[in-house]
Amino acid sequence: MLKKISIFLISLLVLSTSFSLAQELDGAEVLKRLEASRQAKSHQMLMEMELYSSSGDMRSRKLNNYRQEGEVDRSLMQFTEPADIEGTSFLLLDDQANDQEDMYLYLPALGGVRKISGSQKNGSFVGSDLTYNDISIFSGSNFSDNYRAEIISENEEIIELYLEIIDPDIDYSYGKMWVRKDLWLGEKIEYYNQQEELIKVINLSSYDEIDGNRLARKIEVKNVQKGSSTILKMLEVEFDPELDPNIFTTRYLQRQ
Repeated sequence: MLKKISIFLISLLVLSTSFSLAQELDGAEVLKRLEASRQAKSHQMLMEMELYSSSGDMRSRKLNNYRQEGEVDRSLMQFTEPADIEGTSFLLLDDQANDQEDMYLYLPALGGVRKISGSQKNGSFVGSDLTYNDISIFSGSNFSDNYRAEIISENEEIIELYLEIIDPDIDYSYGKMWVRKDLWLGEKIEYYNQQEELIKVINLSSYDEIDGNRLARKIEVKNVQKGSSTILKMLEVEFDPELDPNIFTTRYLQRQ
């Protein structure tokens, strides 16, 4: 009889703990779990970018992406192919402690570095369907720096979030995100304008795990209003490589 009572009490404790954990899961916690899916402090990637026009014409580009986290999170994207865009580089310096994010674009044809600021951050990133702000988020910035999340619905596999924009530099009115519970990775993101019209859909797929870091190797961005789309593919990925901090400087960009 004592054994049965003990088992019953243990069962109650487990159920109570599970219920408590479920109660603690809110939008902020979901964003934390998304951020925790990647623990590496640095990465380097070989990527392919495919640009599709509304008529279906496609242009392909290759680029390298480097990221290093620290007191200032640094990210660098350098295009290597084709020849007409080779050397074009984008540098992001995110000083979260001082709430300062600096973006720089180097165009070889102009031979100089241009700072991207204010409303320019919502402009097209080198002719793609991604904005500079989009690139900032997908290059590794924490979602919670840009959004406040609220759970809209939930089932055994997916959590749907409402994303309130808290970064004043982001031009979207609000967003929605669908998060996979088995991976704690985003599966789909929608962005809406001030008239509550859908303007952009982002689908993530080809999930992978490398050295304990989870990621989507394919990101497809559809501009609903223009009918164009951009696909990013992570061809080669290395986490926690040794990176020279000097590459994350405007001076380095001008030497390329």
